[in-house]
Amino acid sequence: MLRLIVLRKNSATTFSTTFSIMEAEKRPIRHESLVLELGARSSKQGNQKQKKRIHWSVGSAAMLVLPTFAFSLGCWQVYRLRWKLNLLESLEARLDQAAVPLPTPLDRETLKSLEYCRVRVSGTFLHDREFIISPRGRFDPGQTTSASTGSLLSENDLSSHGGHIITPFRLESSGEVILVNRGWVPQFLFDPEARTKTQPRGVVFFDAIVRKTEKRPQFVGQNIPERGVWYYRDLEQMAKTYGTLPVWVDAAFESTIPGGPIGGQTNVNIRNEHLQYLLTWFSLTAVTLAMWLHRFRR
Repeated sequence: MLRLIVLRKNSATTFSTTFSIMEAEKRPIRHESLVLELGARSSKQGNQKQKKRIHWSVGSAAMLVLPTFAFSLGCWQVYRLRWKLNLLESLEARLDQAAVPLPTPLDRETLKSLEYCRVRVSGTFLHDREFIISPRGRFDPGQTTSASTGSLLSENDLSSHGGHIITPFRLESSGEVILVNRGWVPQFLFDPEARTKTQPRGVVFFDAIVRKTEKRPQFVGQNIPERGVWYYRDLEQMAKTYGTLPVWVDAAFESTIPGGPIGGQTNVNIRNEHLQYLLTWFSLTAVTLAMWLHRFRR
């Protein structure tokens, strides 16, 4: 039997270790397992070095408030957008409902519930008290009849160079006087003498849409009641000036007399910018969160 003798010297003792080749063959060294194990350990250590962790502190927590706040506002705008779309759909549905008699007496709560509802009115126009709101563009949901000739209007006629003819109207049922928006006319028909044949006389009846007062739009001038200059619909101011109730209705398109004001000028135009706000807040959320991660993730 071959023997391998290894001698180690130190200060005290000489050790001899005898290894048997046969015994060594019984316990072979697993080189492949050793290499895999060393490789796995090396890879694990590398991953641990590459893995980034968030460093939490009072400052990092405080800076997280901004993306959280922006995200919450974005969610709120989602809710507001759904509410506004449902409101617009409800108002447009009111316009398609059958007309109901205008109730009397006319109190604020009743009128508020009737906004954009179609009502049937009967009475007499007081043409000597009419006035004009201008400039106003023509709202044309499909009608193209000219106010002066009954022919097709040109593109220039459909500009803002016109106004709405507002005429006090005495109700037949109660004798109360309300305001009726008879419709749109171009500038050359502002003078009542230019459309005398289109001024209905005696008792008339027609369908109309109930409207409420409006706030002065941005960049629109103040009304000047003493000069009969009106830029927007202020019912309290108009009622005081012309001796009527603060009640307003838009005459339906069917009330239009050829050559006269074009009715049907009710436009459901409610400001709806919630989609833009929604996109803005969610974009801000993404940007601020990315900046936060870049700053506090190492």
